[in-house]
Amino acid sequence: MLALGVWLSACTRLPEPESAGAKLYVERCAVCHRAYNPGTMTIEMWKLVLDRMQGVMSRNGLRPLSPEETSVLLDYLRRNSG
Repeated sequence: MLALGVWLSACTRLPEPESAGAKLYVERCAVCHRAYNPGTMTIEMWKLVLDRMQGVMSRNGLRPLSPEETSVLLDYLRRNSG
């Protein structure tokens, strides 16, 4: 967990780096690609991306986000989207 905190603070410029949403974003999304700043897209765009990525995770044998995780992630993206 310490490594995650160091990575969040040192290697990204994510807003609210200590929030549950930012941590979940890094844990579940940034394992396959870089963590894009939420401000690069609108919340409507993020919703489309999240739906698409749920399918990608399933096809690749990864556990899709739970409804609770989806809610936390969408709340984070909503607060910080462009």
